[in-house]
Order: sequence, then structure tokens, then C-alpha cells
Amino acid sequence: MNHSEHMLTCVAEECSEVAQISLRLAQAANKALRFGLHDGYPDTERTNRNDLVREFNDLVGALEGLQECGVELPGLFDRTAIDAKKAKILKWMEHAESLGTLLR
Repeated sequence: MNHSEHMLTCVAEECSEVAQISLRLAQAANKALRFGLHDGYPDTERTNRNDLVREFNDLVGALEGLQECGVELPGLFDRTAIDAKKAKILKWMEHAESLGTLLR
């Protein structure tokens, strides 16, 4: 295994961890709807928001490490692509509002 292959393995591992935290965050999102966005773990300062940020930073770190090993990832963090995704989300939010399933 060379350095690039090792970094690809790290990226895959981080993606798996993000998927796992996403499942936990789905449960946390239901709690947040009931108890508020800043709800977290009793008797700790941990919050679901902080956990999500930590996991995504781990993924970004692995991706940057992959690039530092010489693997090009053209289009990564492409503002146009990111803005297009945000516009798509807003479009469907507006549709949900028009149906009355999302409050303004």
C-alpha cells in the first residue's frame, strides 16, 4: 500500500464515521425538536452540534491529507456546486411551504 492508498483508506474510514454519527444525529435531531437545538449529553458540555462539527472536521482533515499525498480532488469545496446544492434545498423547502408541511 502506498501513501495515497493509505490516505484513501483514511477517507473511507472517516466517511464511515460520518455515516455513524449521522445516524446518532438523526436521533439527536428528534431530541432537539423536543428539547431545543442546544440539547446534548446530560452532565457534560457536549452537544450534538459540536459532535457533528468534530466529525466533519475529521473528514476534511483526511481529505486534505489525501491531497497532500498528491491525490488531486478537483472541484472539492467548489463554491458553485455548494451554492447549487443550497439552492436545491431552498427550492424544496419552498415547495414544502406551499404544501403547508413546512411553516414559514
